[in-house]
Amino acid sequence: MRAARSDPEAAWPPPISPDETDEERDTRLEQEREAKRVSDAIDLALNAERESKKKSVHGAKILLLGQAESGKSTILKNMQLHFSPTAFHAEAELWRPVIHLNLVRSANFILNLLSPRSSGTTSPTSNLLLDDTVRRLIFSLAPLKSVETSLTKRISGSAGTTDNQFKSNSIDNPYAHYNPAKAPEIAVRSGAGWKGLLKFRRQSGAVASPEDMQNRRIINACADDIVTLWRNPDVQEKLRQEEIYLKDQPGFFLEDVERITKEDYLPTPDDVLRARVSTIGPEEHLIPMESSLENGNGKDWIVYDVGGDRSQRAAWAQFFDTVTVIIFLAPVSAFNQALAEDETVNRLADSMKLWRMICTNKLLASVDLILLLNKIDILDAQLKAGVQFSKYVTSYRDKPNETDAVSKYLLDMFTALHKQHSPSKKRKMHPHLTCAIDTKATAVVITHIQELILIKTLSQTNIL
Repeated sequence: MRAARSDPEAAWPPPISPDETDEERDTRLEQEREAKRVSDAIDLALNAERESKKKSVHGAKILLLGQAESGKSTILKNMQLHFSPTAFHAEAELWRPVIHLNLVRSANFILNLLSPRSSGTTSPTSNLLLDDTVRRLIFSLAPLKSVETSLTKRISGSAGTTDNQFKSNSIDNPYAHYNPAKAPEIAVRSGAGWKGLLKFRRQSGAVASPEDMQNRRIINACADDIVTLWRNPDVQEKLRQEEIYLKDQPGFFLEDVERITKEDYLPTPDDVLRARVSTIGPEEHLIPMESSLENGNGKDWIVYDVGGDRSQRAAWAQFFDTVTVIIFLAPVSAFNQALAEDETVNRLADSMKLWRMICTNKLLASVDLILLLNKIDILDAQLKAGVQFSKYVTSYRDKPNETDAVSKYLLDMFTALHKQHSPSKKRKMHPHLTCAIDTKATAVVITHIQELILIKTLSQTNIL
């Protein structure tokens, strides 16, 4: 049967004779049924063998869940830094164009906000007069638009896409595709292999192309003006009036301009963690263990980073089978933000809805859940700046507007949802308050996950 299935010259079933008798027909049909049974058995055996190989080659399978911009990719990069530091540092140079693009897009976002040709806006700042300094900055930083186009093409392999980008740009306003409330991101499709493309160019000696060097020179030449733009009191006032908080958004590097615009700049681990590339669709990442430390069962980890946008959440269920643990990230700093896909939905409320959905799913009844209440540093800054948590979460009422009290309240709410909706009373939830860009604190959480997987593996082998 194997030969018949692999040899295109072998005809099966054999040709039917025009003089076939009833008895011969019955015999032929029986042979065909038997052949199909054997073929199906072979397919089942091959599938079982394939699945067995998957389980034997790799260790823990970890699924990262949470809405968009919850910090999933940053946690993934922390795992890579923690377990594969050599590979992580070797790839640092590949993140330079991403970091430069993050910087350039933030600058262009501000230029769009200041542009006197921004039409169709009813913001309170649209009618304010610009002083000569700002007008000069708008003119002197105009080359950053071409740098953005070049870097986007380099990373994505095309002109690229940004979130909330229109199909065409206005000739009168080259910044027309920017969302008026959020700096845009570079978006690449899953499996695009942008790092592999850049790595190939580096290995082939094509990394420092004339266009690359030109981009670096332009960014370096614009450094002082970018700093002046960001520190300008009128710019800061306009951002405040528009309630735009660039510091809290992914890929923010406007306070590191002098360092990252040097032509010999090499990204640090902290820079890589803060760099932002949005992936459309699920991504599978193999994390090899470089150290001799046990990682749960002595093998590499597979981490699935799936998209958090509403349009991508339907794909989550396909990863529920055979997953070892689920890491769910809820950005607690988003209590005063609306969902990008639906401005009528509060982001914190959406995270709680997703958490309830995960807790309720019967396929995950035996899967341990690790809850990361993330971006606690941004929450702390917001509360200290006077943002009232109870204004957006009315059930909080008159409790203290302090980080510890708010964190405890949120932790109690997520814990209650797990307890109420979990199909198994034995399943454990492991909560943490995290700041994903804090490598030391996140390393402690990763160590806890490592120990959890080890204990679960030993339990499955009846050692514990």
